Amino acid sequence: MNILELLGVGDKAAIIQGGGRISFSDLMGCGLRFGGRLRRAGIEPGGHVLVFVPLSIELYIAMIGAWSIGAVPVFVDYSRGSKFIGDNIDRLKPGVIVCDDMTRFIYLAYPKMRRIKMLRIKHEQGAGKQAGAGTLELFEAGKDHPAILTCTSGTTGLPKIAVRSHGFLVNQYDVLRNHMDYSPEHIDLGTLPVFTLASLAAGMTTLLPYKGDRTRINARRLAAKMLREGTTRAVCSPALMEKLLKHSQLPCLKAAYLGGGPVYPGLLGKIRQDVDLHIVYGSTEAEPISSIRWADVSAADREAIANGAGLLVGNPAKEVKCRIADDSEIQVSGETVLKGYLDGMGDSENKIRDGEIVWHRTGDAGRFDGQGRLWLLGRVSQAVNDAAGLLYPFCVECVLDARFGIRGAILSCGGERVVVIEKGAADADDVLRGLKPYHIARVVEVKRLPMDKRHGAKIEYERLRRAVFGR
Repeated sequence: MNILELLGVGDKAAIIQGGGRISFSDLMGCGLRFGGRLRRAGIEPGGHVLVFVPLSIELYIAMIGAWSIGAVPVFVDYSRGSKFIGDNIDRLKPGVIVCDDMTRFIYLAYPKMRRIKMLRIKHEQGAGKQAGAGTLELFEAGKDHPAILTCTSGTTGLPKIAVRSHGFLVNQYDVLRNHMDYSPEHIDLGTLPVFTLASLAAGMTTLLPYKGDRTRINARRLAAKMLREGTTRAVCSPALMEKLLKHSQLPCLKAAYLGGGPVYPGLLGKIRQDVDLHIVYGSTEAEPISSIRWADVSAADREAIANGAGLLVGNPAKEVKCRIADDSEIQVSGETVLKGYLDGMGDSENKIRDGEIVWHRTGDAGRFDGQGRLWLLGRVSQAVNDAAGLLYPFCVECVLDARFGIRGAILSCGGERVVVIEKGAADADDVLRGLKPYHIARVVEVKRLPMDKRHGAKIEYERLRRAVFGR
């Protein structure tokens, strides 16, 4: 089975965005219609289609269109700049670039993009009915046929390309269904493209943020839209949930799954107690690794988190093997863990081959407790190891969340432990006294903690280090 076979048909709304919506039948029809355009543009099975479209109805039309003819959608992290984009274009040589009304103008700013034939995509209400399911013979993709190429960069800065096959996506969907409620009666808030794909496969109606909110979601507007549409389930980053809660208690919400960054109890305590709340831990290469229902986290567990034990993320998925390396790094393997990157570029950095088993290095430090549950300690690379001992980032960040209700980061320079917080978030002297057991030398205030552009949930420690220490 390939991922396209999971998508259903019918008049039920598949995606809602802004003032537009599209049914499952129309979504498939528009996808098939776009597949015909790709074929007429010279794209053949296995050909690369660079999709330069934000999270939107058009994004899924483009993906379905590519899959319908056996082509492979390519996604690039555009925040990494012109050189990174150019390097990936040179390597993958996409035959066409797909743009919408917004990105077709941005496309002109990148010289190497301008050399690629552009296809403009725009959803027009009812256009799918014009296509008809029988207008295009679907390509029968096998389980090993590439479905999505995602271009990112590793710690070396060199491009690495994650290859998800059709079989991988189907397996991932099966695992996600074991960890999340995919009842088709839900109306879902979708903010993560692959999770939204799983929601569509389950027959769920999905609400997407407004297309114009490409880099920063307007939480007030989105919360109001969720209320109007009766959104009952949300899959999003903790940062977005924090913003939504400033404008609404989301009265229709029945279930929420938070991931993409550390999920602290301070946020979870703000969510209505009747919401079925889950923490999901995973990555691009392995999703999910583990999950836990917040209601199953005991008072003793919560006290341990508040005292710096790390963040509890539950038992690893039964489909995933998980181990802790000597340096406390979490390593995983299994059918829903990518075995390697395109052409092996990036494997030496992130993969360990142990006979027939390939382990993925997550870069996250963790530990197992006596119940076999996984606790996150933070990035291995950000651990502080000095005369005072070994200290992981989340140990301090959990204390900051519990005692002061703030985010912060611990850095080390020249043997000195420094905690960085945002100006005005808390009294620096109180924070210093509260962290006395951790041998903190001083507390530094900055205007804003730099966060990752994808989810806005992870502190970018190296950017922060340069801002504080100038190196």
